[in-house]
Amino acid sequence: MRIGEGVVEEILADGLARVRVDKDSLYVACGACFGAEHVIITAHNSIGAKQGENVRYEVTEAHLIFGSFLCFILPLIFIGIGAVIAYFLGITYGGSMVHWIMAGSLAGLIITFLFWKIADRSISGMVDARPTISEIIQKMDAEEACCN
Repeated sequence: MRIGEGVVEEILADGLARVRVDKDSLYVACGACFGAEHVIITAHNSIGAKQGENVRYEVTEAHLIFGSFLCFILPLIFIGIGAVIAYFLGITYGGSMVHWIMAGSLAGLIITFLFWKIADRSISGMVDARPTISEIIQKMDAEEACCN
């Protein structure tokens, strides 16, 4: 379980909240946030946090592992399968093996994108990967922190 902190920006319908998270948070360790100082995430607000409150949220590791598999391992598998199939097609039909393997790898990459496009809708419907707000935290100002 990964834990991060943020500030509730907006309360949404259906028990959700938009939370502003610093870029150095564990949850946003991705390239999509490059250049952004703060990132807004949507989280389950089961504890009833209000706008402006500092909160701690949790993200289950299973969702991160599954997402990493889909983004990094699956393309390698499809590219490898495409290259192997193209290699045998190159042996059968002749021609430059390098061209066959490159074409097969490209076909595997295209199949990966098609798989993502088709599977994205069904996976997002089955798996809710949004974080959950676990507690409301109190931020101490500098004077309280040094004197307590």
